[in-house]
Amino acid sequence: MKRLTVSGIEIAYLDEGKGPAIVIGHCSSASHKEWLPLIETLKPDWRVLAPDFIGYGQSGPWPAEEPFSIDADVDVLLAVAKKVKGPLCLVGHSYGAALALEAARTLGPRVKSLTLVEPVSFHLLRQEGRPEWAEVETLGRAVLGPVAKGDDRAAAKAFMTYWLGRWRWWLSPERFKSAIAATIPKVALEFAIAIDAPTTLQDYAEIAAPTLLIAGGSTRAPTRAVVDLLAGTLPNAKLAILKGAGHMSPLTHPAELNRLILDHLAQQR
Repeated sequence: MKRLTVSGIEIAYLDEGKGPAIVIGHCSSASHKEWLPLIETLKPDWRVLAPDFIGYGQSGPWPAEEPFSIDADVDVLLAVAKKVKGPLCLVGHSYGAALALEAARTLGPRVKSLTLVEPVSFHLLRQEGRPEWAEVETLGRAVLGPVAKGDDRAAAKAFMTYWLGRWRWWLSPERFKSAIAATIPKVALEFAIAIDAPTTLQDYAEIAAPTLLIAGGSTRAPTRAVVDLLAGTLPNAKLAILKGAGHMSPLTHPAELNRLILDHLAQQR
């Protein structure tokens, strides 16, 4: 892992392989390791840069006394992108996909392709008056309420039960549950900020890069609604549905998901 400093915070990032550059963003409560199967497949032919976002993996935490902005993690992607000369591709899942979407607006024509796996750009549902917004609000209360009371374990349970299902959370090993609980205060920061993000669909319509949007066939209604909104807005987008997958497809359906990503990258190379 290499190191750089963003907003005074030490950020760890993987930089492996040679060839055209790809910057990869992970989901909340994870690290670059979420993407290791894809990274191993890519690095013989691509240069892969995969940061740990603030508060995750080997990167430093967000200062407790400072107000958090989603721009902080977007700046992590942009700082990593500066390590590359010329064009690059962006890939992200969930929170990482929402960040990649924001970074693409800044990077402009440098972005040769964009791959977004269920970006949690939930603020679009609020802006567009979509009924799925109510479900996001319910999840927000279930996470932010316990965090405010210092009950990180309850917040982690609510968050991961929503995405994984009750039984998968219940059957998860204690080490996994403890790791999620340790990161849930950062998730709460992301949640509170991301839903209030000001970027509109019209702003995203300026992204001209060839974009692959991927949704699980069995995912939650809010994430599918966000993907559908973006598919109808981004001028050069196509939508792929991963049959049988939920929101956590990089972990549950890595082979099928990575095949879609590799095909999209190959078309743009």
